[in-house]
This record gives sequence, C-alpha cells and structure tokens, in this order.
Amino acid sequence: MSIDVIGGVSYERTELSGCLLCGKIHPSRTIPVKFGMTAMIAECPECRIAYQTPRPALEASLAYMEMRWRSHDDYVANSSQQRARAQKQLALVNGIVARGSRLLDFGAGTGAFVRVACESGWETVGVERSQVAVERARQENGVELHSELPTSEATLDVITLWDVIEHLRDPIRVVESLRAHLRPGGWMIFETGNWESWNRLAAADAWALYLFDHQYYFSPDSLEKVLDLAGLTNFKLLPAGQCPSPSPPQLGGDLNLTKHWLAYQRGLMLWPHHSAIDIMVAAARNP
Repeated sequence: MSIDVIGGVSYERTELSGCLLCGKIHPSRTIPVKFGMTAMIAECPECRIAYQTPRPALEASLAYMEMRWRSHDDYVANSSQQRARAQKQLALVNGIVARGSRLLDFGAGTGAFVRVACESGWETVGVERSQVAVERARQENGVELHSELPTSEATLDVITLWDVIEHLRDPIRVVESLRAHLRPGGWMIFETGNWESWNRLAAADAWALYLFDHQYYFSPDSLEKVLDLAGLTNFKLLPAGQCPSPSPPQLGGDLNLTKHWLAYQRGLMLWPHHSAIDIMVAAARNP
C-alpha cells in the first residue's frame, strides 16, 4: 500500500494505471521527488512512454495542485521569470500562427502567458482549474482566467498547453475535447518533458521532471501517437528545449563529467534525432 500525505491529509493510491497506448501494466519503482513527495514510475519500452502506477488519487492530485500554487517555488512565484519564459513560448507560436489570431491557453497557471500574448496583440483566453492560481493571476498579472472553456464553437486558431499534458489523467480524451473548439487548420501546441533525453539518463532518479503529479512521460514518438489518436495531424517538434552537449572527459578528470558524457553518448546511440531535447515543444494541426 502506498500513501501520499499532503497538508497533513493521507491519500491512498489504489488505481493501477497502464500504458496509455497499449494498456499493459508494467512494474513501477518509487522515486523521491520535490516537496517531500514520491512518484511511482513504470515504463512501456514498446510504446516509448512512461507513466505512474499506482497513480495518485484524484483528490491527492487536486490537493497537490493547490499546494503547489500556494508555494514560493520559483516556477510558480517568480513573476518576471514566468513572463520571460512566456515571451520565448510566444515566439514559437508566432512562428506558426499569425499574430492577432484567437488563442486559448489551457492550464494557464498564474496567467503569465495570457498576459504576454494579450500585450502582443493576440485575442487571448486562459483556462485554469486551480482557484489559487486564478487569484494569483488576477493579483500578479492582472488577467482574469476562466475555470471552464468559455465557448463551444470551433473558432480558435491556436490552443496552447504549456507543461500541462503530462498532468492529465486522460490526455487523449482531453485533447480530443479541446480540438472541438479549434477551427479546421488550427494548431495545438504542447510543451512537456522528453522521456528520451540524454539528460534524463545522466540525472537518473534526480531528473527534475520526476514530479508527484506528472502522470505520463512522453517521447516524441509516443506524443505523436497520442495526438494522432485525439484526431490531430501534421505533428512536428519546434526548435526549443535543447540540452547543451557536455565536454569530452579528460583522463583522470571529474567522474560526474564522465557520467554525463557517457549518458550523452548513449542517448545519441538510442535516440539520435532528439536525445538533446530535454523539454520538447510540439505542434499538431486540426484537419
């Protein structure tokens, strides 16, 4: 039995989940992660995807989400850092869709991307489930976020999910439902970690993307298959998230540098086309 404790409340893990693509359940291992939590990671080598099993209880995921948005961790609390990151994200969007089009940011957090997109001339709406994040968005970025999708019409030109799809318990169904709001030819853009990254091999269990509420860990291949099942086409990786290659080790040099070099070489051998990507940004189109 595995128990997660959040805010003094205990939540039991009872739900065995399987591979999102083939349904098989693989053995998992327990990894200590940030904020005193654990992740239970299983891998499906055939489908090139990893996932949590048993997965956190839904109530635990909701409690964790609110706890994270209340925290002072830089990822959620550093407004200037968030907006600088949003500027880079928007530059990727601008390379695909004409500025000023209709954009939905799904899982908008504290609204940094919504604010930056609005200031750049986009007609932007943000959706966020966490009420703590919605209030922070109002206070820190001056934007009003929705708790639900504001329209049922297929009028959007682009939908963005920055660090969101890995949190979804049923990503195929959610992406499919979002696609219904996208006009024909519109784009969806996803940012998520790359399971097939040499940096993950080098970091081992200390990989920063092992987190309590990351339900899935995608490779480019498995992400493309998931999006295809959700009805999207024209999958492509955007130029982002590259890990700088390590320097070759010197004889008698630092063992940690040697470990990184060996992980880098192994990644090149296993995944020559994308092992240097640690955080991938992918785009796919509504037919």
